[in-house]
Amino acid sequence: MNIVLLDTAETSSASEVTLSDDRARHLLRILKVKPGSSVRVGVLDGPQGRAEVVRIEGRTVTLRCSLDQPTPPPGVDLLLLAFARPKVLSRCLEHATALGFGRIVLFRSRRVEKSHLSSHVLEPASIAVHVRRGLEQSRRTHRPEVHLVERFRVLIEQRLEELVPQDNRFVADADAPEEAALAPSSPAPLSLVIGPEGGLLEHELAAFAERGFRAVRAGREPLRVETALAYLSGQLRGARLRAALGGAPPGPVPRSPVPCSPAPCSPAP
Repeated sequence: MNIVLLDTAETSSASEVTLSDDRARHLLRILKVKPGSSVRVGVLDGPQGRAEVVRIEGRTVTLRCSLDQPTPPPGVDLLLLAFARPKVLSRCLEHATALGFGRIVLFRSRRVEKSHLSSHVLEPASIAVHVRRGLEQSRRTHRPEVHLVERFRVLIEQRLEELVPQDNRFVADADAPEEAALAPSSPAPLSLVIGPEGGLLEHELAAFAERGFRAVRAGREPLRVETALAYLSGQLRGARLRAALGGAPPGPVPRSPVPCSPAPCSPAP
């Protein structure tokens, strides 16, 4: 946890907030705060700031909050993620939130067992928990929108144009000839499709290709879904940054000169 997230109702009446749940346990057991300690805080979908620990009583922690930093902007990128095994999906929701995707569309690939649709992970309360963990990891406060589309055909024929911007459309394909890092891009928001373990089926890849999605790969070796998510989002955002800079790669990071030792420096023989 890199930020203590507060609900709007907790900050509406006073600057002091008393915590007694998992947040308090993390502060006491992991961060080992004491009266006078300072921690980063934020309001869900709102501003951030700092809080001072003013009181510790048993298992409760009271914070005095100063929410004086502006509300960070919400994410603009879109992730279309195939339903996966519950544990994998939980991790992907946290990773996608931490990576700053503003919208997440969960859909069913034919490769995915239908039983996954009844998993508790897809319940709103469970999604909220994993989204919150992603925010706490990345010091974000804006929750992404999460949409569920249970049928692939409905996604492709009815929801796709409504949900997905026209530019910067990419779909992950382990057999694609093009590396994500080398894909042509534009400064527009990114839309990325990632299939289940084993990848999307051929007709699913073809359906996305017909609608302007460019197939890209995440290296030449098979990756776990959550690893591919982090790899592809980083590489494609790098390509977008290069496009925004006019195609030129960012300049080198300046390095500090290495000081000589106390003895006089002399050229090597």
